[in-house]
Amino acid sequence: MKAKPYQISALTPQIQHDFRGALIFGPDLGIVQELSDKIAHMIVPDTGDTLAVVKITPQKLKEVPSLISDEINAPTLLGGRKLIWIKEADNVMTDAIDFGLTGAKTDAFLLITSGNLTKNSTLRNLFESAQNLLAVACYPEEGKDVAEFIRGYLAESGIRASREAMMLMVERLSENRMATREELNKLINYLGDKKTVDEADVTSVVTDTQDASVDAFCCAVAGGNRAAAEKEYHLMLANGENPVSIIRILYLYFNRLLDAAETNEQSGPAAALKKIMKPAQFRLETQFQQQIRIWKKDFVLKVLNLLIDAERQAKSTGLPSELILERVIIQIAGVAHRQK
Repeated sequence: MKAKPYQISALTPQIQHDFRGALIFGPDLGIVQELSDKIAHMIVPDTGDTLAVVKITPQKLKEVPSLISDEINAPTLLGGRKLIWIKEADNVMTDAIDFGLTGAKTDAFLLITSGNLTKNSTLRNLFESAQNLLAVACYPEEGKDVAEFIRGYLAESGIRASREAMMLMVERLSENRMATREELNKLINYLGDKKTVDEADVTSVVTDTQDASVDAFCCAVAGGNRAAAEKEYHLMLANGENPVSIIRILYLYFNRLLDAAETNEQSGPAAALKKIMKPAQFRLETQFQQQIRIWKKDFVLKVLNLLIDAERQAKSTGLPSELILERVIIQIAGVAHRQK
């Protein structure tokens, strides 16, 4: 059965008594986390109770394919309903999940979270087609929904926003729930005892999260800072970015580096800097200058081919696209580090 995120509260009785499991998936991992936590507490009030909550990782399931079935059919030591929680699930697990649910002899609840799943996903189809299973897709919110979330979140702290401040926040904030919440917490702390947000407050505190994270990520990769590149990559994934979209972000960035490399050969580094640096990125000038020195034309062409191949693998192989891209990021950052 399919449901929308806003319907979860209304479905509480069915989740507690009728449904055998729920799949929460989608590119907005902030909402995925929020809803999965909410459903988990509907089943087991104390989700920290290790006797009532069993968490299964993809690695554990790979080692023991029967683990889901084993846990579903094993009663809890102190009685009560058991919650089996699987995070980062993918289509490879579909058969094991289906087998465990089909042969279930207890009322254990299976809670599964995943990233973006296509309409052809076997895991998604399993949950959407069964009447006693729940599938909830979590996609980035549209402007009106973002505004309502911001307004409600601030209201919990007794804060209201002026019309101009609200418009600016909707414009600046990512449509991902997790990233929006982080920026609003910064704003609330900044306000202190002040209970009205004005445009100046937003300008001072709220970051344009999407542009900032993309700049930090691309500069870390192209600058050879592997630790920072991996950190920013995982933050982008947590904020709902699809791995294939991230590949394309890197591809566009290295296309700019290619233009800069060709210009550097013909007209020197000052002209090359104008090719890569946008007016709003003046704080990154030192990093861009370093990248122009590192990335000669032949190296950039190899990276572009590497990214094209990574996208092909992500779309055509059974390997997790997140791992494919992470391996490529490490390779590119490694090249930049050696050149430095």
